[in-house]
Amino acid sequence: MSQLFPLFLKLSGRRALVVGGGAIATQRAGQLLRARALVTVIAPEVGAEIEAWAREGTLELVRRPFQPGDVSEAFFVVIAATSDPAVQVAVAEEAERHGALLNVVDNPALSNFYTPAVVERGDLAIAIGTGGQSPFLAGRLRAWLDEAIPENAADLTEALALLRPKLKFEIPSDLPGRKKLLEDFLEGVRTHERAGKPPR
Repeated sequence: MSQLFPLFLKLSGRRALVVGGGAIATQRAGQLLRARALVTVIAPEVGAEIEAWAREGTLELVRRPFQPGDVSEAFFVVIAATSDPAVQVAVAEEAERHGALLNVVDNPALSNFYTPAVVERGDLAIAIGTGGQSPFLAGRLRAWLDEAIPENAADLTEALALLRPKLKFEIPSDLPGRKKLLEDFLEGVRTHERAGKPPR
């Protein structure tokens, strides 16, 4: 398999289509909603969470099977979360025709992107991918990292977001110096963590 290009997408205000209404479709729809995408779900039957989101107006629900023409140029991202091979192929063909980003759950051959397992601490996100070959391994690694990454990592993200522009202003021409100060800050935090003491 060719090397994949890792990236994080800004989906705010962009339209996303999820075909399917089961547990995985619900998970993907939730991820898209958290990214502030404008989500449409097409499925004859859906779970309670998708029902609730539809009632609240959080997403658009089209309660019927997928039909030819459902994928249009309006959709930036398309996720086929259905176990029906014929529907998978139909969704993939239309998404390809319209140039959409496409993930067919459990079918890497039809997909042009894969959703990683993610460890999140606020704005900090660590994504784990296996090229679509072993979601189980990605999930297990995510669990291990989830235990290893400290809960206050989100606080560190916020602290560094405040510290970085201050350093750029105070020592604008000294990139190595700024980097050294940030490294010293993080090393100090790690030392406190190892000692079992909260960082000051």
